[in-house]
Amino acid sequence: MDEKRSQTGCSWKSWFLILSIITCFSICASFVSQRKFDRIIKLSATTSQDINEPKKPAENREDANSSKPPLPANSLVNPLTQEAVKLGVLSCISRINQVANFLTVNTQSGVFIFPPGAQPDQHVFSTSFELIRPDNSTIYSSASFFPNNDAVYDTIEYVTTSSEELEKTVFKNLKRVGVIKKNIVLLDGGAVRVFLMPAGSGCVVIKKEVVR
Repeated sequence: MDEKRSQTGCSWKSWFLILSIITCFSICASFVSQRKFDRIIKLSATTSQDINEPKKPAENREDANSSKPPLPANSLVNPLTQEAVKLGVLSCISRINQVANFLTVNTQSGVFIFPPGAQPDQHVFSTSFELIRPDNSTIYSSASFFPNNDAVYDTIEYVTTSSEELEKTVFKNLKRVGVIKKNIVLLDGGAVRVFLMPAGSGCVVIKKEVVR
């Protein structure tokens, strides 16, 4: 009986050890997989929005009416597009390329890809960019893409000019929709909406477009 109990005890301990090893391996594999997709990618400067469209100087990007992304058929293949393909995001790949090329034109940039998770081609693909212009000013931008080929992107930057002055100069051709609640002014730039939020002696300029 003692021998049988000893064998049973050893067997139970062996199975417990095996299950513990399997559990630890699964947790580690999951962690490594998660870290694999938490990636920051350095992008090279893009120098042309469209091979058939003249290049525009960086300062002209202040015009919200010029914010319509180029046609994907004539776009360069953006590094973000290549990463999306590697991750299995295929259904909206032309839209990713279109918007990524538009956002990074004439900039040095990097992008953080949010982990797409399981079945990446069936869920939102979200990214955050740091865009550095030739004058060394920095813009934050985020862009999200959906399986039905819709996308939404915005850019955020701080300028030392007041919102009132920006309305009179840079955005003088845009229609003032109104104040959202108390401080943030909304301007209509056609496809693009511009939000002016006072900050200190300057202003935070937010441009947003839903691309369908």
